[in-house]
Amino acid sequence: MLCLMIGAVFTGVWQAAHRGKAVAAERMPQATSFEKDIAPILRSHCVRCHGLEKQESGFRLDRRDDFLNGGDGGAVVIPHKPDESRLIRLVEGIDSDVVMPPDGNRPSDVQKKRLRQWVNEGADWPERFKELPGKP
Repeated sequence: MLCLMIGAVFTGVWQAAHRGKAVAAERMPQATSFEKDIAPILRSHCVRCHGLEKQESGFRLDRRDDFLNGGDGGAVVIPHKPDESRLIRLVEGIDSDVVMPPDGNRPSDVQKKRLRQWVNEGADWPERFKELPGKP
């Protein structure tokens, strides 16, 4: 009987410990994929005004080198510093006088969080993508 009680207690403790790990793993955000997470956001919300045909504010983000160089106002992203990155400030509407994109085709809250996470992780645009991946 004592063995059964010890076994039950041990099983309960083990399950509780592993349940906590599973919950923690669910809360932990996955690393952002430029190709799967970021490129589609930039392509659908930004390229129309900052791409091949048009470069508002001297900024083009359909090509890696242009994105990294920034526009008339300088760098658009400061890696690991989303609160200081112009991209995040404009997309999130932190500076209420200017919000991007201005036409109302704004990224969803989930997309904004993804962009913020990407910048926080270092805003990596892999060199293998000289141009924004995905369909124009």
